[in-house]
Amino acid sequence: MKKLITYAVILLVVAYFSYQYPWFAFVLLALLGGMIIYMLMAGIILMWRNKLLVKRFYSPMTMLGIVLTGLVIGLLRPLPDPIISSDDSSKVLAHAYSTDQGDRMNLQFFVPPFRKEMRRRDSVRLKQVREVMDRESEFSPIDRFHAAFILHHNPMHDSFLYEQAHSLAKKAASAPELKDNYQVQWLAKATYDRWMLSIGRSQKYATQGGVSFSIE
Repeated sequence: MKKLITYAVILLVVAYFSYQYPWFAFVLLALLGGMIIYMLMAGIILMWRNKLLVKRFYSPMTMLGIVLTGLVIGLLRPLPDPIISSDDSSKVLAHAYSTDQGDRMNLQFFVPPFRKEMRRRDSVRLKQVREVMDRESEFSPIDRFHAAFILHHNPMHDSFLYEQAHSLAKKAASAPELKDNYQVQWLAKATYDRWMLSIGRSQKYATQGGVSFSIE
């Protein structure tokens, strides 16, 4: 009975963290890999010693089930709206950037059945950001950074949008208040490299890992 209560508590904790924190799914994946390796090695050793008994795997199998349950909960966790409706362009751009980054920290982003939805969310963000850029002409450096990130992740891999993203990111990176911001400075280089790769030229800063410009 005590063991069942312990498993129930662990399941509740895993379920809570899986639902509240998208990054927890990657912790569970690491645990899953470790558990599978452990069970395989233990099984081989026990078979070699002729001591393989099913009951030895009750606890590992239970924990495996808990981990898998957590992963399923994480995958089924609803995502926040990719955009917001507001007259404040800074809030609009900040929210778009936040959900863009949030999507890429979510396990759904890497699972093929969810890729279509992720591309749709990228398209929705891109459409809104382009509307904001067309409607207004004055932006703060951090606004430019947020907008550049969305253009940088355009799902069509449009070289013109990559060029526009680089222009915005470069201006943001040149702002005194952002000169020590690593992510801002990185984006100025990454947008240039992705733009170059999209038009068939070599990247300069090696931010894309030497792979295709389609990598997100």
